[in-house]
Amino acid sequence: MRKYGLVIIAGICLAVLVFGHLHWKNISQAAGVEAREAASKVKEKEKEEREALIQSLKPEHNKHQPLIDYLHYKSLTQERVIVSLLGSNGTSGTGASKTSNSWAGLLEKSLRADRDDLETLSFINHGHEGYTTVDLLEGKKVEAVIQDIPDLIILESSLINNHYQSLSLEQTKKDLERIMTKLQKELPNAKILIISPNSIANSKTENSLGLNYLDYIQASEQVIKTNKWTYMNSKEGIEKKLKEKNMRLADILTNDNIHPNDQGHYIWFEVMQEYFKLK
Repeated sequence: MRKYGLVIIAGICLAVLVFGHLHWKNISQAAGVEAREAASKVKEKEKEEREALIQSLKPEHNKHQPLIDYLHYKSLTQERVIVSLLGSNGTSGTGASKTSNSWAGLLEKSLRADRDDLETLSFINHGHEGYTTVDLLEGKKVEAVIQDIPDLIILESSLINNHYQSLSLEQTKKDLERIMTKLQKELPNAKILIISPNSIANSKTENSLGLNYLDYIQASEQVIKTNKWTYMNSKEGIEKKLKEKNMRLADILTNDNIHPNDQGHYIWFEVMQEYFKLK
């Protein structure tokens, strides 16, 4: 009798173990299904939020869109985003102690940090020391930019070198028109921002043609205004920053009184950074 009792008890224990295992298995399966459904809902929500963000950033919906929003939109709709820089000493980073301290290096780093989706952003620098607008054309530097297939082009107008090398104002304006014509024809979907070079100490010193640096700034602005090109006056922006910071122009230039030092490049970067967020 005792033997049968032990068998019955063992049978009951086995049954409890079997049914307990099956019950736990069902609970685990149900939890797994719930987890997958929850993950699917989160993924679907993220997809909806991403699509809503894309729609809100579409350039056609934003006539006066900040450049950072334009680049953000591009980063959400394509694998990588390219910004090509074209110009002379200021663009190449002359005067900065290292590339990362140039306004271009600082701007690239800042844009990537500002928006998580801009990690794919890449700057390609076609700045060349001593280059005039003629050199940019004859040296095939415009063609090099076209080969980048960029989303945004920042064109620094090389006016300091045009002034120093005594190119005429007519030549300067003609060159800017040729550069822009090439870029707009070959890259119709790219945005183009023209910027002036930096402030220099002897802006009223005349060259062999009797022209000073300010004459070149004014001549370039005339052709830019006539053609309704997008433009930012770096010189004015830098000088405004100097006034706000109670600094002298000499504080931000190298010993040649022409090229910006690290401080100068940082202030130039601040001007660019503000412009990129400006509507």
